[in-house]
Amino acid sequence: MPLISPDSIESVRQGADLVELVRGRVELVRRGGRWWGRCPFHGPERTPSFSLLPPDFRRYYCHGCGVSGDAITWMREQEGAATFAEAIESLAERFSIPVSFEEETPQDQARREAAERRRRLLDRAAAFYAEYLWRADEAAPAREYLLGRGFEEELVRRLRVGYAPGGGAVLSGRALKEGFRREELIDAGLARRRGGQVGDFFTSRIMFPIGDSQGRVQGFGGRTLDPNERAKYVNSPEGPQFTKRKLLFGLAEARVAATKSRYFVVVEGYTDVMGLLAAGIDSAVACMGTSLTTDQIRLLRRWAPEVKLCFDADTAGEQAAWRSVEAGADVNLEWSAVQLPSGQDPGEMAADEAGRAALASAIHTSQPLVTSLIESRVARAGSSPREREAALTVIAELLRRFPDSVEKDDWVRLTASSLQLSPGMEERLRQASRSDAPVVPMVAPQASSPEEVRELRFLAMAIAAPAPARPYLEGLPPAAFQNEGHRRAFALIRDGQRDLDAWPDDLAQVGLALRIELSGSAPTAAEVREAAYRVELPMLERRAAEMRRTGDEKGRLEALDLARRVRAALRADA
Repeated sequence: MPLISPDSIESVRQGADLVELVRGRVELVRRGGRWWGRCPFHGPERTPSFSLLPPDFRRYYCHGCGVSGDAITWMREQEGAATFAEAIESLAERFSIPVSFEEETPQDQARREAAERRRRLLDRAAAFYAEYLWRADEAAPAREYLLGRGFEEELVRRLRVGYAPGGGAVLSGRALKEGFRREELIDAGLARRRGGQVGDFFTSRIMFPIGDSQGRVQGFGGRTLDPNERAKYVNSPEGPQFTKRKLLFGLAEARVAATKSRYFVVVEGYTDVMGLLAAGIDSAVACMGTSLTTDQIRLLRRWAPEVKLCFDADTAGEQAAWRSVEAGADVNLEWSAVQLPSGQDPGEMAADEAGRAALASAIHTSQPLVTSLIESRVARAGSSPREREAALTVIAELLRRFPDSVEKDDWVRLTASSLQLSPGMEERLRQASRSDAPVVPMVAPQASSPEEVRELRFLAMAIAAPAPARPYLEGLPPAAFQNEGHRRAFALIRDGQRDLDAWPDDLAQVGLALRIELSGSAPTAAEVREAAYRVELPMLERRAAEMRRTGDEKGRLEALDLARRVRAALRADA
């Protein structure tokens, strides 16, 4: 990319009118040789502490938060310029200041000029669609739809919502007459080839212009009102100008409000943003997909430290929130969840005054998102042990993505309390959710046979009730356990080593399975006896079979007699 010349940078720095720039965001008052206003960089304040410094008013300073800068800084912090060069170019365009580039090749110049023409073409298209919505007869159903949903005309015009004609090449024909080329229309995502001609990409759709952080149109989303159309929504094709994962509908307006409120509200669709705006929530944006991407999250963090997710109150909405949190785990951001009535979205709630009031109240009373996700996931698990195990595994994976903190420890305690985990299992969750912990399953694989299930049950009972288990620990041989890990665990328990955290690392999965078994209530002496007999019985049957193969009839009969006595004892206990 060619560099803007130092002379051009200085010309822009000196020629940009900072007073005019700031007045677009802050109400300024002249007092004592300075311009004063309430600071847009920190929260609401009663007494203005933000001023433009004399004598030339080319720098600003806040006596409250200490922020300072010039017109270029202002463009980056308040007007959405992503880079220094973008800030310079935006200021130069606004104040008609010529800009020259160093070492710009003909190819660089051609690319820059093509990008400028593409921006003009997209802006012209947005203006055409917006005008067509209000003057064309064929757009009447679209007008009725928007107004019928409670969206006032002023709001629709403010967002430049429009309508694409159904004629097939109305926009393309007008653009060609204005001097744009077919290739430029296709490159901008406004047209497609049809034989040797070009036709409009969008036809008979309500059009939502999707801009960057400075409001420059990058593409469109189109909604059909025809129930027979296969795709309800169609977006501009991905290309050099339109990359959906890096864009947010409504960002240019929302970032100004978010700077003051200190949060964004993120919804799924275009009309959801309109619903929130109708309810007086001006910091609303739409992710235009099922969840936020990392690029979008980093973009939001530039203007606000908090994101409030306002997704549908169903399983799909919960999963979208879950994916959004995972995508932004490395971004220093506070997350909240907005609880809406089941089956309603912001666009629907904004249809009347009562709904708008309820929507605004829901935004202002949001709760921490991770807390909400944990509670929701646990609620879906119910009382089923298998579902509770699955919930535990998912929650541990989520928590692992966040840096270790007091707040994370609160989430661990919430999970342990909600799932009724034993102290040992809670500590296991705490260790597994550490950001530097290796990825180890929270829940051990299911035992592969009924014998292994019985073995684990007895071992867990021997830990939980050592006194009634002592006779069986001393009477059972290690050979009673078919699983090698269970045999080693039996030996440790028999030797008095009941602290699972002190066991060898290669017994971690056995220890995990035992923690799950220990999450229930303490066993009675009768339950311990039954568990021991159910481990001993298969061993005696195996011994009798082995004696038969070796020809030891006496040994076989002794084993069968012992097995008969154990079965009798089990029947008596039953």
